[in-house]
Amino acid sequence: MKKFLYLFIMIAFLFSCSEDDNSQCIDCHIAFMLDTGVELPTDIGEFCDDDLADIEMNGYTLLEDIQNGDTTVPADFYSADMIHCEEHADHDDHDH
Repeated sequence: MKKFLYLFIMIAFLFSCSEDDNSQCIDCHIAFMLDTGVELPTDIGEFCDDDLADIEMNGYTLLEDIQNGDTTVPADFYSADMIHCEEHADHDDHDH
């Protein structure tokens, strides 16, 4: 019984330490503008902590084209004003 209790405590400890409670991870997208002036949000994934702050402040380099419906969003550098992260960034030009 002691072995079971010890194992249970170790597993509980590992699970409680496996995730940083202070970590903030948020899904982000590029606000890609079509020739028609319509914004095509294009997901670029989840960013956490320093990486999240970095792309919101400095922009993001998309290394490969992304197909979004009928549109190809080209690999390129996208400035910080084109990067939107849900409920996080303070962008004055759009609603979250």
